[in-house]
Amino acid sequence: MDIFLVCLIAFVTAGITGITGVAGGLLPAVFLTPIIGITSVMPVLAIMLLFGSVSRAWINRASFHRDAFCRIAIPAVPMVVLGGIFYAQLEPKMIALMLGSVVLASIPIRRIAKSYEIKTSRGMLSGVGGVFGFLAGSSTGPGLLLVPFMLGYGLSRTSFVATLAVIAALTHVARAATFGSIGLIGQEVLILGLIGGAATIPGNMLGKVILKKMTNHKHEILVDLMAFGGGVNFLYLALA
Repeated sequence: MDIFLVCLIAFVTAGITGITGVAGGLLPAVFLTPIIGITSVMPVLAIMLLFGSVSRAWINRASFHRDAFCRIAIPAVPMVVLGGIFYAQLEPKMIALMLGSVVLASIPIRRIAKSYEIKTSRGMLSGVGGVFGFLAGSSTGPGLLLVPFMLGYGLSRTSFVATLAVIAALTHVARAATFGSIGLIGQEVLILGLIGGAATIPGNMLGKVILKKMTNHKHEILVDLMAFGGGVNFLYLALA
């Protein structure tokens, strides 16, 4: 039953991520935590989301923005390793508190950035990439923070989804390597991650079909609703 639930969660959340381009880690983390526990959720996601990100990147490869990718990925990768080591030192309640705080903070940050119509410079994008990398190694949902800066760099909605998918794939590789080297990925975690990862592929295909029909306004509302619900859930786990 646990394996079935993991596959179902992976498929549905990958479909939603295929639409929004973000929350690929947030949504499955919310639903997987009661099944596998808060400490194991990030190592499982590191494997599972690698499949999802690679398949989403391939499906949307025509819209990939190479310059934005390089500006974010180069500073992000070493920071992912530092964030993963930091994550391994935390107690379960502190992990939940950090996840909830990061996700909820992304909502006003994105809204403020949009209201000022930020025009992102190359240096700013690289700086944000470093912050994103650390958060990607130690929490889930930091892709939400990249939204205003990548769009402010001139990316369209479809380019954002495609480029963030490649960035996410690279960070998942670094995250999985870090967790594996410090003993957080055992046989059970590996199996759940691989099975869940396979289920994300058809979900991403479905998400691309829906993305083409969605307006920018509905896209933004959906992203905020997911961030708010996920953040509140993690804070509840931290304080319960």
